Amino acid sequence: MQTNQVQKVLDFCREAGASDARIIYNESDQTAVSLFNREVDKIHNASDCSVFLQLFVDGRYGTFSTNMLDEASLRPFISNAVRLTRLLEKDECRHLAPKELCYRGGGDLQILDPEAGQVSAEQGKALAVRMAEALCSRIGTGPLQSCETEFGSSTEHEVLADTAGFCQERDASFFTLSAGCSFMDKDGSRPQSWWPDANVLFSKLDADRCAETAYSRGLERLGARRINAGKYDVVVENGSVAKFVSPLLSALSGASLQQNNSFMLDSLGKKLFPSRLTIVDNPHKPATFGARFYDGEGIATRKCNVIDSGVVNRYFLNSYYADKLRMEPTIDAVSVVEMVPDAGDMASQMAALGKGVLITGFNGGNHNPITGDFSYGIEGFWFENGQKQFPIHEMNVTGNYLELWNRLAAVGNDPLTLFSMQLPSVSFEGLSLT
Repeated sequence: MQTNQVQKVLDFCREAGASDARIIYNESDQTAVSLFNREVDKIHNASDCSVFLQLFVDGRYGTFSTNMLDEASLRPFISNAVRLTRLLEKDECRHLAPKELCYRGGGDLQILDPEAGQVSAEQGKALAVRMAEALCSRIGTGPLQSCETEFGSSTEHEVLADTAGFCQERDASFFTLSAGCSFMDKDGSRPQSWWPDANVLFSKLDADRCAETAYSRGLERLGARRINAGKYDVVVENGSVAKFVSPLLSALSGASLQQNNSFMLDSLGKKLFPSRLTIVDNPHKPATFGARFYDGEGIATRKCNVIDSGVVNRYFLNSYYADKLRMEPTIDAVSVVEMVPDAGDMASQMAALGKGVLITGFNGGNHNPITGDFSYGIEGFWFENGQKQFPIHEMNVTGNYLELWNRLAAVGNDPLTLFSMQLPSVSFEGLSLT
């Protein structure tokens, strides 16, 4: 569906009686190839074309979707959607985003691999097989018992348009690899490890590194033990820091704030965290998963310090929640998340602390979005003199997010850049482990 066809659908909405309308047309192709050991376990391919409608009808708002895109099907579908929207209660906070805040075009984020259309399932399978062969060669010669490898690809074409004149197209690709290993420990336990690789460019995937990282991380987990409960200095590996950052961002969302389901109510402009904490939304970072010029309403994105030297600097408010809270719209959510470093990498942070716990993963647990209290199972290592001594397991980290971040000791310079949460390793002082 081209932009002129999208505009035609908007005309259908107006003709059917909608005051305004927004349309998201999405065309996607997804492929996944999974292996268990050397055998192909699953091949998945899906292609989809659909239209998502947001209708504004006499102060009412309704959402609808269909993959019947021919005019003979669309016209009656839209007419019925408008009729159903009239049955809803009025909500005057529902309207299109202010036109002056919307993106006006220009620039290239380089989030589409120009060769994406030529990447086949066979090429993806070859990478998964390559990882499987490297790992399976070690089965029977050591503690490795089995492995799982996977390739995934996704390409997407999207058109976002509304009756106020906004109309933009976005094309993106994303490719992933993952390798998982299952080991047999001397005590009969079966530790597992997993590692991904991902990029918007297929040629940047590194199957050898992905498999080797998953294997070496699993070997390190053998012989894990418990340590005594208490308060410990902690370093959190870059791939696990999102567990502590995501709840902060969720607590700043319009939905959470408007529904009083946030431990950061009335926090805007307040210094709740230490000066060393700066969390950045960098939506225009080139060739990065999650990069975007505009949000789901068309509001233009911009680089922003969400938390600036400890001060809460941004709520995530689409036009609806902005009206509900009687504030100005900002953006619906973060795009690419970064942190400003004030220290070196993970190894240097371990050396600076001397001894403590390195967290490399989380196992279950939960947090309370209203109070900010949390409890998570962890896995990782005990370290002394800045060096790993032995793996630990069957431990939990507990606390409160506001207190946790006020124990921040260092922000590293080693972000993991595979996904949209591009976070470095961080250190905390005196966390409770049980």
